[in-house]
Amino acid sequence: LSLEDPITDIPMAVEVNVFQVSSAEYFIPISVRMPGSELARPRPAGDTKADIDMVAEIKDEFGVTMRNSRDRLSFKLDSTSAAEVARKPLQYETGFTVLPGNYIVKVLARDGTTGRIGTFLHSFVVPNLEREKARLPISTVVFSTQRVPPTDALYTVQQKIAVITANPLVEDGLRLIPSVTHTFSAGVPLFIYLQAYERDSTAPRPVAAFVTFYKDGTKVFATDSVAVGDWGPKTKARPIRIIVAPRSLTPG
Repeated sequence: LSLEDPITDIPMAVEVNVFQVSSAEYFIPISVRMPGSELARPRPAGDTKADIDMVAEIKDEFGVTMRNSRDRLSFKLDSTSAAEVARKPLQYETGFTVLPGNYIVKVLARDGTTGRIGTFLHSFVVPNLEREKARLPISTVVFSTQRVPPTDALYTVQQKIAVITANPLVEDGLRLIPSVTHTFSAGVPLFIYLQAYERDSTAPRPVAAFVTFYKDGTKVFATDSVAVGDWGPKTKARPIRIIVAPRSLTPG
């Protein structure tokens, strides 16, 4: 992690989202996407186990390490499961709680058998939404085409968030898998999720939301307006969930 230049033996893409959990703290779920083909690389004869070490580190703008995590992702592979995993991406999820500020997250993945390494560096800003007075404060916007059980190993090999119910991306026992690459199939539903915050209110106010899509500056589609549900009693976060039906958008 101390190297400045990225190592690209294992290609990776990373997405960082920001959700307010109190007047001072923000929850930062981090999604790391890697090709499943990494697990199908040649291994010693008879070795059916694959291990990928994951390290994530968040530093502030002064280079001070604020949060870090380390994990080992283990797989048991036979010829059938290896072929299945190789066709699909792996998505690793972790999360941290931080204060407002400018940060850099660095993620490292290392194949314990082949020694191949991949790193990814991403800068992000956690705004102080308590200072937003002109507009309704909102979280980052998550786009996804997948809602899966938290134990679904084909999409996410381990969940490092301590309390699964505290993850805003989990609803009714299913986790929304952020699309790290932001590339979607037109033939499947597109799930859009964000939160609005009314921490200065004593009761929820009427709020409605819709999503508009533009292509080359021209409006091409807009969803129907939906009423936003009630807030969480602790965070006063109001979840906004919008679904774009299949074939609503053309490729582009």
